[in-house]
Amino acid sequence: MRELQSWPSLAKWRDELYPVYGDSSDPNNVAVFIERAASYNFGIRTFGVHINGIVRDRASGAVQMWVAKRSPSKQTWPGYLDQIVAGGIGNGLGAWASVVKECDEEGGIPQAIAETAVSAGTIQYFTKSELGLQPETQYVYDLELPPDFVPFPKDGEVDSFHLWTLDQVMDRIKQNLFKPNCAVCVIDFMIRHGYLTAETEPDYLQIIDNIHRPLPFPC
Repeated sequence: MRELQSWPSLAKWRDELYPVYGDSSDPNNVAVFIERAASYNFGIRTFGVHINGIVRDRASGAVQMWVAKRSPSKQTWPGYLDQIVAGGIGNGLGAWASVVKECDEEGGIPQAIAETAVSAGTIQYFTKSELGLQPETQYVYDLELPPDFVPFPKDGEVDSFHLWTLDQVMDRIKQNLFKPNCAVCVIDFMIRHGYLTAETEPDYLQIIDNIHRPLPFPC
């Protein structure tokens, strides 16, 4: 089907396998592995990790966030803004191993720093695009970085990194400069840390409901 170009999604072939869950006879509940690019076509629930990289001013407590600009050569969402590090969970890796792996590959973040990341739950939603409708679960982590650490593009997936205040980050979300699910992850961070509240955001409860959708698919 790839050679016949039967599905537009297969033009973005990744050579990366995603697990499809639901086989209770398998120790990891994996029924089959599928090429990542084809997961949209089958509506497969996919999983990933998103890391919010922050720097905190020790005196004032003010938070800045590292934001990645995706490479213009990326197959999906080229040139859009992203978390400092994010990636799909594939090839049998778990969430934590994926965090350490992606930190190294995408941001040049040493393992000793990556392992200080703090689990912050998940976000869950449906992605609708020209490729189809796909349920997604993202494991979210917060990573406080040393003030003198500067991430650097390592695997070619990132064009540049920027350290911005949360106000600057929100301005870019409102301009639709972020990859949508990355914007969702930032908004989740802002809610958890009190930057967005019921008093400042009229759609507060609706946002919370929409980014924590129950997904009736195996995991």
